[in-house]
Amino acid sequence: MLQKSNILLIRDAIRVFSAQVHLSSVTQRPNIIQVPKGIITKLETIKKSRGAIKWRGRVFNARPGKELIFAKRKEFNYYQNQTYDKFIPPKLASDGWKHKGSCGDHFTILAYRGNPSVQDSEDGSSKPVDFESLTLNKTLLETLQSMEVSSPTRIQAAAIPSILQGRNVLCAAETGSGKTMTYLLPIIHLLLLDTSKNGTVAKAGRPRCLVLVPAWELAEQTKVVAKTLLANTSLNVRHLDGQKVTKTLKNTFLSPVDILISTPGPILNCLRREFVSLEGVTHIVIDEADTMLDDSFSRSTLNILGRMHVSTLPHSKQKPLRETQMILTGATMPKQAANTLKEILPETALEIIATPHLHRIMPHVNQKFIRLHSQDKAATILGIVTRDCKQRVPVMIFCNEITTCNWLAWFLEESNIKVLRLNGDMDPEERVGIVSSFQTGVSNVLVCTDIGSRGMDMIQVRHVVNFDFPTFMSDYIHRVGRVGRVNSSGIGHVTNFVVQKWDVDLVKAIERAVRVRENLPRVDANIKQKHVRRLVDNDETNMFLR
Repeated sequence: MLQKSNILLIRDAIRVFSAQVHLSSVTQRPNIIQVPKGIITKLETIKKSRGAIKWRGRVFNARPGKELIFAKRKEFNYYQNQTYDKFIPPKLASDGWKHKGSCGDHFTILAYRGNPSVQDSEDGSSKPVDFESLTLNKTLLETLQSMEVSSPTRIQAAAIPSILQGRNVLCAAETGSGKTMTYLLPIIHLLLLDTSKNGTVAKAGRPRCLVLVPAWELAEQTKVVAKTLLANTSLNVRHLDGQKVTKTLKNTFLSPVDILISTPGPILNCLRREFVSLEGVTHIVIDEADTMLDDSFSRSTLNILGRMHVSTLPHSKQKPLRETQMILTGATMPKQAANTLKEILPETALEIIATPHLHRIMPHVNQKFIRLHSQDKAATILGIVTRDCKQRVPVMIFCNEITTCNWLAWFLEESNIKVLRLNGDMDPEERVGIVSSFQTGVSNVLVCTDIGSRGMDMIQVRHVVNFDFPTFMSDYIHRVGRVGRVNSSGIGHVTNFVVQKWDVDLVKAIERAVRVRENLPRVDANIKQKHVRRLVDNDETNMFLR
């Protein structure tokens, strides 16, 4: 019995084993290797970063590359190949600068490439354009050769062909890119062509071209450039000086003038007195259009434009011969200026030509930001200017207020430093020759307000100091644009004093734009509103002191 029971048990065991073998053969599964969760997470992170390199706690697409921001605190240094998460704001060196304990901190935006205004092959273009290919007048080409101007800048190469075709054009390009010659060269070509083909000549009191600018100094500078280009032609240029007496203004138009350069006030004065007529104007230029179209000048500018027959045809069509071609130029183009343009002519009638680097930090100029106590500003500026004077470095120092400008000039003079001063509160007789004295090296130091920041071609300037940090982004762009200009001597650099809490917001916006490689935000200065705000602030201060 025992043997029989054992046999039955063995048989049942064999049946169960056979069934299991058959089941495993039917439902055979691959072997699974379990990986720790931490390693899986790390692998997924590496896969998402697509080969990024982590170095000193930061993520890079490749090797760190050039240093773009150098900070006092090394953890805030920024490199060419460094990346940021889209949804996580980058850590800024200027974070925390509203606290007084941050005084003494600093960071520098370093130059990392050449001047973007100059044509190159970085954008993939085959060959830079030359002046000969632009089909300009032969006399103009010879004049350019005598001036040792070999090739057009990026904005000149892009805009001159459209202006030659008679289109209404808005030229928006970074400061120091040669916008004055961008409109003067094709306009002079067209005036000469009109004279040779149709026999058109200027008549007394009826200019053929009007150039509107916001400041007397810029008008005088534009006249010098135009006079040089017209040296070997039959055309002439004249600057309408608003400080002249009525009789002298009337005498200005007794002889013919081809190109008339003026600020809005004097030209409106002459129009009211019927010394001049704009019916024969075939070209109108609004230089520094962002300023000319804000609240300070827009009414006068629109008044002048209303006296002409500005072409409103789409820019794809050829304008009639005697209609006025309008050209606008600017280094910044705020939204308010764009809205004002709609009152002048429809969008389809204006061709907008802008360079890729518009509203961006200049990549070829070092820009240092220093957090200071207000009581340390005087000693710091004295040390900077003393060093620059020893090295014969031309320096422009910008102040926000006229009173600060006057005080700083006096302070430096008391320290035995020869200084030139320029602001809107000075008599016209005092302002005459100040810019030329600075350009010729009578003094290497110019203390000024924003009147010296718009369009002034200071190619010898190698250092700009913002003694007062600007209130608006557009003011910063224009001030910094006094260095690193086309054909300027030396590379140039900028030093910014950051003192007030409200200065820090603009500094942070600039630093962030560099780190995330975006356009500078809020390019929206309005000169009239700025002055009104300051007047209100001064009144409140005086009431408090009383």
